[in-house]
Amino acid sequence: MSEGMALAEAAMDNFELIDLLCVIDACASDRLAGRVVAMSKAVEELRVLTGDFVSSDEDATNALTQVALERGCAVLFDEQPGADIMG
Repeated sequence: MSEGMALAEAAMDNFELIDLLCVIDACASDRLAGRVVAMSKAVEELRVLTGDFVSSDEDATNALTQVALERGCAVLFDEQPGADIMG
């Protein structure tokens, strides 16, 4: 198992799978190229849904990314410095 996959699985252990699935389904927007999930919105929604404001953004992003990719969504990492945030 790669180091990246191990980190993503460890991050998923911090959250309930049903919460991750609900957030991905709620935040995925249909685009011409397919379903896209903006991580800034997804992380915010996960925090509101679970009340978890302690886990790091990185852990939340890793867990949500793994679920989004498994559900066939493209992932937009829009909290990078200089990145445009999709509305």
